[in-house]
Order: sequence, then C-alpha cells, then structure tokens
Amino acid sequence: WLVVAGTPDKAWGTAKDFWQENGLLITLELPEAGVMETDWAENRAKIPQDFLQNTLGKVIDSLYSTAERDKFRTRLEPGVEPGTTEIYISHRGMYEVFVSEGKDQTKWQPRPPDPELEAEMLRRMMIRFGADEKRAAASMAAVQERPAERAKIVRSVDGAGTLEMQERFDRAWRRVGLALDRVG
Repeated sequence: WLVVAGTPDKAWGTAKDFWQENGLLITLELPEAGVMETDWAENRAKIPQDFLQNTLGKVIDSLYSTAERDKFRTRLEPGVEPGTTEIYISHRGMYEVFVSEGKDQTKWQPRPPDPELEAEMLRRMMIRFGADEKRAAASMAAVQERPAERAKIVRSVDGAGTLEMQERFDRAWRRVGLALDRVG
C-alpha cells in the first residue's frame, strides 16, 4: 500500500484523477467508506504491436480486441500516523472463453488477481502523488524482496481452522481487507 500525506478526503480527488487520466471510468464512489472502483476495461497491453496493427489501428482502433478485462478497487483509509492516508489498490480480471464448439458463444471467467499489475499501478499512483520515479521504483523493488509467507492456516484437533498471521494487528487488518477486496 501507499502512504501519503493528508487526510483521505484530501487524497480522494488525486486518486480519482489518477484513474481517469489512465483512461479508466469510475463506476463506484463511496467517499464516506473510502472506496472507489473502476469499470471493466480492456487490457490492450497484450495486443501485438506489429506493422499491420500499427497501420490499421490508427484507422480503426476497435479492429483489434483482447479477451481480457481489468478493474481496480481503491481503498483510502486514515493512516497509522496522524495526518496520513493509506491507499490500497486491488485488481480483478476476467478473460473470455468459447463455450461452444462452433466458437460462436463466449463466456467471461474470472482470472487470478495480478499482484504485479497492482504494484505497477501503485507505483504510478506514487508518482501521481508527487514521488520521484526512481524513488517509486526503489520502493517497489524493496517490497518484492520480502519473504512471502506471512500467514498460515492452523487446524485444531476438532478440525476447525484458524488463520495465524505473523503481523501486528493493524497490518494484519489491512492485509485481510486487501484480500477481501481482491476476491470481490
């Protein structure tokens, strides 16, 4: 997550502008809850950039389409430090699959969250809030070097499971919130 100076209501406008500047429409805005969500957007990064696409794409951009859609949820909470805001970004993705042998019917299926895409959007948002590009890249690299296992499910004798997290309560609370955002 990203920690910025100011209260959530002050950071709200900058976060909203960030998504709109990146071509994503906001479909859900709950400032009192600190939640905004973008509309589904086509993931055009995977369209091949060959000569034909570059030539035709300039004339008819909708000629090429991908079978992937992305949406992002942004949560803004008062920070642990007074006068700061913590910003969380979670990703949800869908992909289109054919459901008939004639390939004339399709269905959208969920795909796993993409933590690398979330990290990239968080890096871009850091820059939007005024961080230097080199500092933003260094912050993302430092986070990726941390050990992965921070939680585990422990079963008791009667079979009941509990979640044990190797974090302080405030950090565990935020991680659980992010996990719930990711699964919708």
